[in-house]
Amino acid sequence: KDKIAAILAILSCADVEEKQLSNYILSIMLMQIALDTHENVTNELNRDDSHELRKRQLTILAGDYYSGLYYHILAKTEDIRFIREFSQGIQVINEAKVELYQYKEATAESVFAHLRAIESALAERVSTYFNSSCDLSFYQDFLLLKRVNREFALHDSFNIGLEKKPGYYEVMLKPPFLNGVEDLQNRIEQGLAVLSCEDMAQRVRLALEESKEHINNM
Repeated sequence: KDKIAAILAILSCADVEEKQLSNYILSIMLMQIALDTHENVTNELNRDDSHELRKRQLTILAGDYYSGLYYHILAKTEDIRFIREFSQGIQVINEAKVELYQYKEATAESVFAHLRAIESALAERVSTYFNSSCDLSFYQDFLLLKRVNREFALHDSFNIGLEKKPGYYEVMLKPPFLNGVEDLQNRIEQGLAVLSCEDMAQRVRLALEESKEHINNM
């Protein structure tokens, strides 16, 4: 819902025909769901466990299904240039995921950069393609903060369970990353002061409150 709100805000500052708006929004979110679904595919697989194997296969198929719906709906707009532009954004996201999850020499800067790309590459492509006049960096920061909040919440669940933590979690617990989160909060608070949409402002306030609580707990 927060990504829909952010992309709607970006498109509200662009010249988009209202009759086409729903097709663009729906197709964008279907692709986001496809990307999120594929991310839920486990890295480790016990091939002797038929239930786990079937669950993995169905998750992959579900992601492919959402991806297919994305192309089906976007085809109605007959906007081939947008499909090409959006495909480049998807490539950026997939490359950032590989670098985030597989590279071992992570730094605070690289983790921030990869998370920002994963969360906001689609919004960035939308803003660029439609020549939106909104403050893109504010919405990128907001989406990044939401992802950081989720990562901190996941870290707490990893502490409770026995799951293997991603390698970049060690970086997230160190001062450079935590200081970076506080800088992110400050930038968002400055942008919040001039935000006119109350619905968006409320979403941002909730994200800030959650983030500050995580930092205090750390």
